[in-house]
Amino acid sequence: MVKALMYGSNDVQLLNPKLENLFERSMSNPSSPPLFQKQLYELALISDKTTRVHWPCTRDSDIPVLRDEESGVVFLAQLPDLQAHYDKKTISKNSEAEVFTREGLLKLKRNDDLRRRLDQTRDLISGRKICDFGTGRGLFLDHAISVARNVSGVEIRKDMCDMIRKRLGDSVSLFSDITHAPEQFDVVTLFHVLEHIPDQIGILRAIFESLAPGGLIFVEVPHARDFLIEDIKSEAYCNFTFWSEHMVLHTKESLAVFMRDAGFVGISVDGFQRYGLANHLYWLQHRKPGGHEHYAHLVDDEADAAYSRNLVRRDRSDTLIAVARKPVA
Repeated sequence: MVKALMYGSNDVQLLNPKLENLFERSMSNPSSPPLFQKQLYELALISDKTTRVHWPCTRDSDIPVLRDEESGVVFLAQLPDLQAHYDKKTISKNSEAEVFTREGLLKLKRNDDLRRRLDQTRDLISGRKICDFGTGRGLFLDHAISVARNVSGVEIRKDMCDMIRKRLGDSVSLFSDITHAPEQFDVVTLFHVLEHIPDQIGILRAIFESLAPGGLIFVEVPHARDFLIEDIKSEAYCNFTFWSEHMVLHTKESLAVFMRDAGFVGISVDGFQRYGLANHLYWLQHRKPGGHEHYAHLVDDEADAAYSRNLVRRDRSDTLIAVARKPVA
């Protein structure tokens, strides 16, 4: 395993030359690369000439993190053992966010994303038949019931589905696979889900087919050009944010390419900043997450709004939000 990385003026220099041709070696054997790598390669978003090891490992595994220096796309060097990972997973069962790292389990206060997501999608889902793909604990479904005409969720984890059914009963429909839904939807939402999926094109195409003509998809994902990664190059932040569950971190361009390949039109991809100035200051000073809680006394809505606008304008937000539609004909 690579022990450390040094940043040059323009690109990453490897301290372990054995990893230098990692991507080239994997692509030379068509049966070897994970599907998400093949899809990136076929869509000309990565190449063996421009891909480098970007980080030596994820926070919870020895898998190196790669980056294409031209497109900016960040992706895993190999597919993790997803079955083993999900068999032992407890994340999302509790009100606190649980983060497994090499140093142990971190419990962090969740960001108030739910209210914001409802505000951002309210006009899209109002009076419509909607599905939240990868709904997890299903908290978005709880609130969507009062806004949408019909509410469904897709979730592969039985424990999460049991929790939702116990809480919401027959007021929502749940599926382990979106292709099992008997009718088409008007809107499908994915909140920080796409990056967890090995076959992203396949899932986007399945969602495309599940939508009624003119139907909308709303996608929220982490951004590969995150300010703390791209400009600050925070070692602590990279050690924390790179995760074996995140197969691909998209740029604006790569996310649009994936959605276009799946058949969507009218694609808009915009930056959004989830975490404010206090969070970033805490990373810089203490090299730890949770700054929005520890530095709550520094949180200022006006300052955060200006800071976020600046990051979005410079394409350095921590999040991307894409909206697109299925053609009417």
